[in-house]
Amino acid sequence: MKNFLATVFALILLTATAHAQIQTYTGSGEYLMSEDTVVDFAKSRAAIEAERNILDQVCVYVKAQSSTIDNELDNDEVISIGAGILYVTDTKYQMLDDANGILVKATVTAEIDIDELETLLKQAIAERQH
Repeated sequence: MKNFLATVFALILLTATAHAQIQTYTGSGEYLMSEDTVVDFAKSRAAIEAERNILDQVCVYVKAQSSTIDNELDNDEVISIGAGILYVTDTKYQMLDDANGILVKATVTAEIDIDELETLLKQAIAERQH
């Protein structure tokens, strides 16, 4: 099973690296402000969601583990590589009126170094095999 996962990861990386070293992605996120919300906090939360949106587009699956007790899910863990390779180049915000408050929208543009992703993935595979 480990060899199969390593092969799948390698194929994903080979496909990604065949086109470019650094790729640019854009993601969006939103945060609904209430009367008690500070604007900077709302912008930060919207930007974090936008960055997660980017990582969802490019993130490489590394490990999934679930455990059950008495046939009920006790722990469900997914670990992925991504946060360390995201370089934000631009963030834009919009403030929109909403029936429930002010909606803060963030649009984040970031670059991802595919070579760095490949290195991190190889390290993760090597750790899993030991």
